[in-house]
Amino acid sequence: MVEDRTCSTLENKIRSLKTALDESRKKQENLEREKEKLSQILQETAIPTFVIDNNHRLTYVNKAFENLTGISATEIVGTSDHWRAFYPSKRPTMADLIVDNADEKKIAAHYDGKYQKSAVSEWGFESERLFTNLGKEGKWLFFTASPLRDMDGNISGAIETLQDITDQKKAEEALRESRRGMRSLLDFVPYPIVVSNLDGGVYYVTPAFTETFGWSLEELEGKTIPYTPKGLEAETGRILKELLEKKLVLRHVTKRLTKDGRLLDVVMRGVIYSKEPDEPGGELVLLRDITRERRTARNNQAMLRISMALPEYPDLENLLDYISREIKELLGTEGALVVLIDEDRGELFYKGAAYDDSTTQKRIKEIRFPMDKSVAGKVIRTGKPIIVADTAKEPSFYPGVDEKLGYHTRNLLEVPLRSGDRIIGALCARNKKEGVFEESDMELLNMIAGTVVLSIENARFSEEILNAYKTNDALLRISTALPEHPDLGDLLDFVSNEVKRLMDSEGALVSLLDEENRELFFIGAAYDDIATQRRVKEIRFPIDKLIAGQVIKTGKPMIINDTRGNPAIHRERDKIMGYQTRNLLLVPLGSRDRIIGVLGAINKKKGGFDQGNMELLNLVAATVELSIENARFSEEVKKAYREVSSLNRAKDKVINHLSHELKTPVSVLSGSLNIIARKLATLPDESWKNTLARGERNLERIIEIQNQVEDIMRERHFESHSLLRQMVDLCADELETLVAEQVGEGSIVQAVRNRIDDIFGPKEMASRLLSLDQIVHERLEVLKPRFSHRNIRIVEDITPTETIKIPMEPLQKVIDGLVKNAVENTPDEGKIEIRVKQTNGKVEMTVRDYGVGIIDDAQRRIFEGFFATQDTLAYSSKRAFDFNAGGKGADLLRMKIFAERYGFKIRMMSDRCPVIPEETDLCPGIISECSHCQKPEDCFVSGGTTFTLQFRVKKRKKSNK
Repeated sequence: MVEDRTCSTLENKIRSLKTALDESRKKQENLEREKEKLSQILQETAIPTFVIDNNHRLTYVNKAFENLTGISATEIVGTSDHWRAFYPSKRPTMADLIVDNADEKKIAAHYDGKYQKSAVSEWGFESERLFTNLGKEGKWLFFTASPLRDMDGNISGAIETLQDITDQKKAEEALRESRRGMRSLLDFVPYPIVVSNLDGGVYYVTPAFTETFGWSLEELEGKTIPYTPKGLEAETGRILKELLEKKLVLRHVTKRLTKDGRLLDVVMRGVIYSKEPDEPGGELVLLRDITRERRTARNNQAMLRISMALPEYPDLENLLDYISREIKELLGTEGALVVLIDEDRGELFYKGAAYDDSTTQKRIKEIRFPMDKSVAGKVIRTGKPIIVADTAKEPSFYPGVDEKLGYHTRNLLEVPLRSGDRIIGALCARNKKEGVFEESDMELLNMIAGTVVLSIENARFSEEILNAYKTNDALLRISTALPEHPDLGDLLDFVSNEVKRLMDSEGALVSLLDEENRELFFIGAAYDDIATQRRVKEIRFPIDKLIAGQVIKTGKPMIINDTRGNPAIHRERDKIMGYQTRNLLLVPLGSRDRIIGVLGAINKKKGGFDQGNMELLNLVAATVELSIENARFSEEVKKAYREVSSLNRAKDKVINHLSHELKTPVSVLSGSLNIIARKLATLPDESWKNTLARGERNLERIIEIQNQVEDIMRERHFESHSLLRQMVDLCADELETLVAEQVGEGSIVQAVRNRIDDIFGPKEMASRLLSLDQIVHERLEVLKPRFSHRNIRIVEDITPTETIKIPMEPLQKVIDGLVKNAVENTPDEGKIEIRVKQTNGKVEMTVRDYGVGIIDDAQRRIFEGFFATQDTLAYSSKRAFDFNAGGKGADLLRMKIFAERYGFKIRMMSDRCPVIPEETDLCPGIISECSHCQKPEDCFVSGGTTFTLQFRVKKRKKSNK
């Protein structure tokens, strides 16, 4: 049984093997048939083809390959000699490189980089080259090689196809020859020519084009030329449309850019050329550069215009401003300048200027700079003009001027102003608007310099003569004025006025030394600002708190042209004087063996003080010293000193007079505005309402000032009221008759009496019982709309209280003033807390702002009267309730007086924000814009002010029923 099963198994295996062998034979036969079929296909194709295996043996070539190479298949099939068809010595074909799985770097090395990946085979490569071994003259072949892979994806060989492209290459060469002939013809034309297709793609540009515009054919071929200036795109489109329609444009004047950004004036001629009859082929455009012609014409006209205009400007500064304007327009720059030398100080300064920005033009004349730290200094030292295309790369460029101006000079052109054998300055152009500065710009600026330098010298000479005349005339007036001014104050005021005029300064001072108290006081003063002139005479300074003290101690004159060099001493002085000093010149006033004072000029209006100014001021000082010394010991000087010291006592009278004087014009203005409004009501609103609103708004400010002063000076007498009532009574009949003649009968006299009573009559305010919590709530509802434009959170904690006794009007003014003060000192995104409560028999109102706070010195003087914690200029330029709106300084004084008058208490506590410790330091006004605050709470803990009002409770009497 076992043997039978074994035999059966073996028989089954034999049958299975036989079946498998039969199938294998069939597959082999099919493979041979497929191979034969593929061989026939390859043999019949017209494309020369050869195949190698993974051992680089040639396994197949077709007839086309035999015909191309002249080598039969029997010679090379089965060998590795297929290279013989192409090369004189053995080297790999592309198929060999494919079999070796060579990378692109190796393939590039064998074909001089002239290859590319196959367009049809992912792993194939293709190339073309001339094979000199093929035929008598060699042949150009385009060949492609791709890998052959087995069932497992491994490279088992490679196939390479070849195409003879010799005829195509010969045709291309013939075309190139034709093009070279055409280009030679175009190159003969001396003007720039562009040949392009209808889409603007460049086919050819002549060498003259490259020379003129900078772009080469290699840069432009197949691309459009980027030489149309900004703003001329529409014009260019119209010309192209005309060219396509008419096939010809004979002359069109326009502008074009060069590669380096220069703007050229050109004349364009264009024509459409054809490859076939009635079929346009492309555009041919000829351009002629007429920039130099136009520039020459413009320059000649400009030089003629400048030459004829020079006699019209005898004043040097006006002359140089005119020259600067002409340069700016001619060269197309943002600015132009005339720099002159101050030989005494070894500095350069701008005497003439023209800028697109008028603010820059004004400020630059105030700047001086060292001669050895600028391009202008280099030009003046060397006598050679200079073009700086990029100031960032120019070592001699001095950035200090730009820093002071807040201006950026990108490029510049400067030429010397030469007068005979010396150089007196330079002409400068700043920031070319289009393109860059060129040699032609330098030539023009040199021409202008040569034309105007004599006029500048003449004007400077005339100016020096005029200044000398003014100086001598002033000294003569001062000398002859001494006997005419026995009063020392009058004399020194006269001298100060002369000094201010001579120095062309905003102010001039004569300060004398009080030797006993070691103080300086100003007995002579002259300022453009009359208020400052009056104010300085009321001030005294310790000798060591002023620069003038140093002049007295050393006996040497002093020039300070920039007070920012020592800000501490200048800031304190200016704060007290209410005036900003930029520069000053001080000379000692001597008397035999001692210094008795200082003569000074403040804030030169143009430029800075120089040695010539110092010498002149010394002459004036020497002229007046003896008169000052003689008068110091006279009774007039003592009287003047007593008057100066008593000015403070006269303040109340002045304020009272101010209140009285404001009454009548305010009333007249108010009535006049009402009349004007009624008369203009028929006109369109936009033609008058804004103007009238401005007048009413500023009138309200004046009324507010008058009301504050009236509240402060409550106990004044009303003499004007009685006098005016008496005058009206005496003239009643005549007045009524006059009015009746003009407008008819009426009760005019009684109306006049009523108006006089209203304006000048005494106003008594009766105290009454009021609930502070209700009044505060009502006032907040009235005030909130007035600061609705501010982003401030009001936190109210108002609890019911018992009544207090006080007139309604002053209570409202105090509440309004505290809320307004808090809002104006709190930045946006901040908060204010307003509380009303009753405690220990007292009613309290607290207004706490989380704002900037008040500096210690200001806290001590906050209730002194007319003392403002903010810059008064801010008050004139901002609205009420704006941040840092400032004020007149009367609100808190009025509150203090109300407190004393009506028996309540007012207290103030404040912490200044530590990041703005000085009065001149500024808060950005919005918490989120403060670099020191990450969130609003950071601001809340940094500063703020609290005002507290405390009133006595007045209980209502119970009524007996």
